[in-house]
Amino acid sequence: MTMLNIGLNRIRDLVVGDLQKGQLGTDGTASKPSDTDLGSADANAINNLALTTSDKQVNASYVLYSTEGTTTTYKEYKNYNDDDSKNFDRIVFTGISFTTDGTEDIHVTKRYFMTSG
Repeated sequence: MTMLNIGLNRIRDLVVGDLQKGQLGTDGTASKPSDTDLGSADANAINNLALTTSDKQVNASYVLYSTEGTTTTYKEYKNYNDDDSKNFDRIVFTGISFTTDGTEDIHVTKRYFMTSG
């Protein structure tokens, strides 16, 4: 079976309809498919996503501005739907030391590709 581009773009549109917010956290525990949330979410690091699409692709861009968040080391990130708290993914990384002082922003861009086969 081959999923046609029109079908892949329909899946893309459904994903776009559900993505709303991004959030950072501080837990560095490895992510697993069974995760349901961030290990240690920062309630001060939630922002709306800027979403763009192209053929079979979604780009979700998040910014934590330098005057937001908490002075900490961020080690995890998720995209989710705020209406029903469904999480789409969780990534864990080495860590970004962040100071809420008005000098540096954190930008996260995730690309979701729809492929056939």
